[in-house]
Amino acid sequence: MTQLDVAVVIPARYASSRFPGKPLADIAGVPMIVRVLNNVADARTVGRVLVATDDERIAAVVRAAGATATMTDSAIPSGSDRVWAAAAGLECDVVVNVQGDEPLLPGSVLDRLVEVLDADPDVDIATPVVRCARAHAEPDDVVTVARDESGRAWYFSRSVIPAGADPVWRHVGVYAYRTDALRRFVAAPPAALERTERLEQLRALTLGLHIAAVPVEVTTCAVDRPHDVAAVERVLAGQPAAPPIRLVVLDVDGVLTDGGIVYEGDAEQVMHFDVKDGYGIVALLRSGVGVALLSARDSRALRRRADELGIPRDHVRTGVADKGAGLRALCAAVGVAPEEVCYVGDDDPDLAAMAIAGLSAAPADAAPAVRRAAAIVLSRPGGRGAVRELADLLLARNPGDAG
Repeated sequence: MTQLDVAVVIPARYASSRFPGKPLADIAGVPMIVRVLNNVADARTVGRVLVATDDERIAAVVRAAGATATMTDSAIPSGSDRVWAAAAGLECDVVVNVQGDEPLLPGSVLDRLVEVLDADPDVDIATPVVRCARAHAEPDDVVTVARDESGRAWYFSRSVIPAGADPVWRHVGVYAYRTDALRRFVAAPPAALERTERLEQLRALTLGLHIAAVPVEVTTCAVDRPHDVAAVERVLAGQPAAPPIRLVVLDVDGVLTDGGIVYEGDAEQVMHFDVKDGYGIVALLRSGVGVALLSARDSRALRRRADELGIPRDHVRTGVADKGAGLRALCAAVGVAPEEVCYVGDDDPDLAAMAIAGLSAAPADAAPAVRRAAAIVLSRPGGRGAVRELADLLLARNPGDAG
């Protein structure tokens, strides 16, 4: 049993660009913040637990569950700053920052982090990592870490690192800080690498703090968007977090083509397609994954290319102005649930469909809002291999699942 005095602080902010009010999201009849509290209660090394929030609605739910809520300023810039605002007055050796959007994280993970701090006084921060197939680490919201043989973390990235490694270490956003390390961390300004990667743990590395990346074997499923709730409920019911992708739906201009428009003398549109993208589509179809096209425009060139690739004619939808409604209608017609769809778009009209699909992707040259919304941002531009890249990723993620 550790001799360290440990306090857990759960930052829970109401405002969220992707999912407003998500700490109160109903997960199989229980608010998410209460599920997190119940999991933390199972940790044997934890002395005190606080929820740091800026919203009375969250505080009321926490107090009704018999836990302690501390009100913090809504202007606080980050979760770590909110944790320190709640913990600064506590007399404790270790402060554990447990994210309020990790409803499946067991208390045993917290115990493991505290044990590492207790065993090695040179470690300033301990954080969990899980083994992950490289193909599963491609989405932008998956963070990977490069660690040495001793377990020390050397870098965290939204790109998949280290190059060539498979499997890789996926980071789980929970931190056990020695109190002095947390104090140093929040007092320092954001680091340049932190701003580039949008990962505040890089500030700790810049400060020279020793972060132990601690391997754990757990199933986690962070809730970042509304459809993530269904994934958590599937895990609680003993099912896979995400069903296999059965249908890939492609926008055309800017995804299957480079977005350029050329007209011949008779005003017929000329479209340029990448042969490699065609190979990717054929590979998906041969594996049993359906492919459909959803386009605002119609052209003989598009229909001819779809016929050449073997895309069924009822899977080619043109003249679709409302991509969200168009995707729902397509799913209903072909008998595929939206969560079994990967939608690929490149500009603002695609955002509605991306929000509906179980998985969303964008080419490298997509509009900024689309790249932010996409779960996977591809390294290739539209019409220049992006579809082939996505096909390779999907087939690597679910080999043999389809068909």
